[in-house]
Amino acid sequence: MALTLGGMFAEARRLLSDDDKTRYTDADLASALNDALLQVRAKRPDAFTGIGLRNPVPQFIETDLAETFPIDQVFYPPVLYYLVGICETREDTYGNDARAVSLTNKFVAQLLKAAS
Repeated sequence: MALTLGGMFAEARRLLSDDDKTRYTDADLASALNDALLQVRAKRPDAFTGIGLRNPVPQFIETDLAETFPIDQVFYPPVLYYLVGICETREDTYGNDARAVSLTNKFVAQLLKAAS
């Protein structure tokens, strides 16, 4: 089964306790995903061999929910942790800074040990 961006956003919202979509819009999550993909490209350019190393990093907007996760699915969990961590850092009222740092560190750790 293909992993979609809409599925990733729904998973991120569950981890963020935002099932009712009141704190994070799809545009917020798409922006965080775009940042995550740029981070993956910087740290693991081999993740983009299927897309082409000389091609631009795919960028998404809030209406791209049906799109398939653009790189190998082994990178799905680290990118999900990045999304949640970045959203936690931007949230002042409900934010948990320690959790945000932990999740972004988990992104880097999993990214660097992911076998593509």
